[in-house]
Amino acid sequence: MAAPAARKLAKDIEVVLKKAHEGVEEFAEFWEQIATAQGPQKERLGEELKKCINKQQRLRSQMRDWLGSPQVPAPLKDKLEEGRKRIESDMARFKDFEREFKTKAFSYTGLAKTDELDLEEAEKVKSQEWLAQTIQALKDQLDQFEADLELLQGKRSLSSDDKSRLPKLQTAQDRTRWHIKKLEQLLRAVNNDAVEISDLAVVRDSIDFYVDAGEDSDGVHDETLYDCFDLTEFEEKVAPARTPLHPQVLH
Repeated sequence: MAAPAARKLAKDIEVVLKKAHEGVEEFAEFWEQIATAQGPQKERLGEELKKCINKQQRLRSQMRDWLGSPQVPAPLKDKLEEGRKRIESDMARFKDFEREFKTKAFSYTGLAKTDELDLEEAEKVKSQEWLAQTIQALKDQLDQFEADLELLQGKRSLSSDDKSRLPKLQTAQDRTRWHIKKLEQLLRAVNNDAVEISDLAVVRDSIDFYVDAGEDSDGVHDETLYDCFDLTEFEEKVAPARTPLHPQVLH
């Protein structure tokens, strides 16, 4: 690589590393506040953490690209690797927080302590918890797909790996949106006692396999996966356009 190009690359890397460091500090500040927060304040801080993580994920994607490039010298790769690990540590902490916060209302552990909860209701709550966690996991993946797509589409030129990955990410994005929609319908059906809880066992493994596959979902995606459930009633209806009360008279 020519000297001017090498200097520009080094400068770009330092800019990203600086932004990542600032993001880590910002996350730490919100994390400290959320430890003692309650109710709406905790929810608001959770949203701030999510915004912070989304920004960090974009930087992490850029770091991963540079780490795979032979044009980046070893000393800079060491810095990139350290920055990537810090971001991923915060991502893991946020994921644990969000899982606990989002599913607290469905917590089987807490509800099972009450004498009023019978076995059937306990199984329903466990299913609600699993569905809520799975939906959130897919939404997290969708955020990452969108961040990676934004990064690729913002590049002036794409490597051969980028070109092959781009349609793969777009497919994963579309499929994940579809699964989220179906699982949200299924959760509404469970909430309304419109699904036999035992029937969820038929699809649970396949759904878990899809979540675990992430971007590499080609071998585990099944368009007929939810056909065993009647979810028509729980589809979100689009409200028809309303006619103005006082339509204008055209002259």
